[in-house]
Amino acid sequence: MSWVIGVDEAGRGSLVGELMLACFATKEENLGLLKDMGVRDSKQLTPHSREALYRSIVRLGEFVVIPIPPAEIDRENVNMLEERAALKGLKVLLSKLRPELVKAIYIDKFGELRVLPGELKRLGFRGRLVVEPKADANYVVVSAASIIAKAIRDRRIEVLRSMYGVEGSGYPSDPLTVSWVMKVLSSGARPPIIRYSWGTLRGTNAFVRKAKSPRRTLEDFMV
Repeated sequence: MSWVIGVDEAGRGSLVGELMLACFATKEENLGLLKDMGVRDSKQLTPHSREALYRSIVRLGEFVVIPIPPAEIDRENVNMLEERAALKGLKVLLSKLRPELVKAIYIDKFGELRVLPGELKRLGFRGRLVVEPKADANYVVVSAASIIAKAIRDRRIEVLRSMYGVEGSGYPSDPLTVSWVMKVLSSGARPPIIRYSWGTLRGTNAFVRKAKSPRRTLEDFMV
């Protein structure tokens, strides 16, 4: 019995709300079933379809979702934050599964991996580590992780809508979201759900110029 794991995120380019990184593990024999279910890159699916698929996907394996708050993204390099989150999620899954039974880990590339490969070996993983752009379109297990991340983020945006009155999708390409953010900032409020280093806010008093991230050591990723 071999397992495969997919890793992907949702919300990397968002203006409002957390970036969600998902790790999903399933038995290799389930890959065909995932394809037959219509699992594909979450960006190609409607929110209703994502939610329906999410409910089916999670019955076919184990998953972990790690949220990365806007304040952390405002302070640190997002690629490093994603690598740290991926390592944290993979450690949880590998602790549930026997690492020697994990045949492969597929990651939708978000940057150069500095410590993840070595840490996975230390945890006992000896399978293939595949890190590719567009892995969410090329590997169904990554597509499944993409759907999980996006479905959880969709749910989170609905919570933020209730808590803060968020409008739109939370992305800077959405005029409703941008208009809501500007209205909130003009009132003098600074809710923690907004990414203040995003270029959309350049020129406002709320804009935060991100400082250059210091070089991290291996110990910084030991989570």
